[in-house]
Amino acid sequence: MTRKEIKDRHERYVVDQFIHFWDEHHRERFHVVERPDPPEAIVESPQRRTWIEVATVYIADQWARDLHSYANPDEEHVPMASGPYTSIDATFAKRFLKVLSNKLSKKSYETVVRMLGPGILLLDIKSPWFGNDTCEMMAQECRKADWTRCTGYFSCVFIAYPHMNQTAFEEWKECPTIPMHPTPHPQGG
Repeated sequence: MTRKEIKDRHERYVVDQFIHFWDEHHRERFHVVERPDPPEAIVESPQRRTWIEVATVYIADQWARDLHSYANPDEEHVPMASGPYTSIDATFAKRFLKVLSNKLSKKSYETVVRMLGPGILLLDIKSPWFGNDTCEMMAQECRKADWTRCTGYFSCVFIAYPHMNQTAFEEWKECPTIPMHPTPHPQGG
């Protein structure tokens, strides 16, 4: 199995978990109609059609290598060094802001936005130390950020994180130039 195949499977999993979450909380059942990559999925419900993009935020490049080599039976596992590690929350918050800023300023979504309107961005959190303190530092970094390069291509941003052996989702509202709505825009809305 290649890294690209593992990444694709992981992104499909995150999209599928989000669809389940969205149905549970909003009683709107999306189904995937296309997986063009990018975006990860074009989804449709009886009410509308939209798109979903997934980005993974790792605590460190070494952690990403650890997870990917562990998941790939064709690779030798390369574990992350045992540390010690300091300023973990601050380090992660900066990495989170970098991934978020890159996605919000990326112009390659223009074609899908013209077809379907703004999409949904899912930021999958990969840090074994993720918690409330991490979220607060992520929010602080976002409040200090310059959002002038934001394209407006996403109607909402959600973070995905492990919680009680499941994936939990929470809307991330610390991006001042993204119009936040209780639900993503319907097509043409």
